[in-house]
Amino acid sequence: MDALTALTSEFGTWTLVAIAVAALVTSTIHGTVGVAGGFLMTAALSLMIGVRPVVPVMSIALVISHGARSLMNVADFDRRVFLAIMLPAFPMIFLGGIIYAILPVNWVALLLGLIILGSIPLRRWARARKIEAGTRTLAGAGAAYGSLAGASIGSAMLLSPFMLGAGLTKETFVATMAVISLATNITRILAFGSADLLTGDYVMLGLAVGVIMIPGNWIGRTFLRRMAPATHSLLIDLFAIIGGANFLWLAWSGWND
Repeated sequence: MDALTALTSEFGTWTLVAIAVAALVTSTIHGTVGVAGGFLMTAALSLMIGVRPVVPVMSIALVISHGARSLMNVADFDRRVFLAIMLPAFPMIFLGGIIYAILPVNWVALLLGLIILGSIPLRRWARARKIEAGTRTLAGAGAAYGSLAGASIGSAMLLSPFMLGAGLTKETFVATMAVISLATNITRILAFGSADLLTGDYVMLGLAVGVIMIPGNWIGRTFLRRMAPATHSLLIDLFAIIGGANFLWLAWSGWND
């Protein structure tokens, strides 16, 4: 109760209600698509609490959300793809988190927008060429992903063509991406903690958002089982446009205030 009182005092009742609704909706999307929900929630949350704290808060929330999704989909997890991507990604994620702490806010918003939107042509290019990703290709993609993931939510979109090119089904893709995202967010939290970006209020908000996202993941998993692969791909692109455009608007607005 004391934690809820503190959050209400810091952010306001209606802001917390809006955050809860956004968390449930975007986690349902995330459970269905495998990506997108995280950066859509980041985009929504940035409008309510600002750009600077949004990645640290979402990193905490997504540890809970991705932890739940990982357990729900553990039977479909592909360990080979996970290790090939994450072993080179870990040190780059930590370094990116430290860099995030010193970037100006407008540049943070611009970076988030460009990463998310940039994933769309990359995915289409890879799909058109029917990329077949072996261990070395996955490792290269993991290193590139890690260099961006430390400073942004949504960079996992860049992994999509390579993971699908490794022959993953949509179920295996969602399960393996959940574990990759879980490991990424734990690493980010370690980096943000060392840079003093996590205050008590932001930690509590992140925990609350993460708990609310758990039922949304379960609902989304139900939709995933019934979805055609073509629809799955289309939704990834659609949500990338929405989330990326939001951050570009925030960057532009900041430079014109």
